Amino acid sequence: MPSDFLPPDPYADAQPEGGSGFAPPGAPGPQPEGRSAVVALAAGAAALGLLAFTAGMLFFITLPASIVGWVLGNKAKQVGARADQANVAVIVGVVGTVAGVIATIVWVLIWTKTG
Repeated sequence: MPSDFLPPDPYADAQPEGGSGFAPPGAPGPQPEGRSAVVALAAGAAALGLLAFTAGMLFFITLPASIVGWVLGNKAKQVGARADQANVAVIVGVVGTVAGVIATIVWVLIWTKTG
């Protein structure tokens, strides 16, 4: 295909690593600081939702996920990026952890009484 038919490459003059700091989309580079807040919120919310949906029966999955959400939320708060999401992630992680511990106690008591 003739080169004058194609549009100009906007990344043709981009400098390699250590250059001007410009990188084309999809190029590896530093991770956004707010990603840990989003991951923390997603982990905590998914764990809390799964705990409620299964009536606490999957506590062995949701309890570690809630703890991960709590820890990542605290790390995101220390970085300072997306402070609102990080605060919500910590709250959801704490609620999920407490609910997971309660579900663990209830299900262990149920299993020991029936077994």
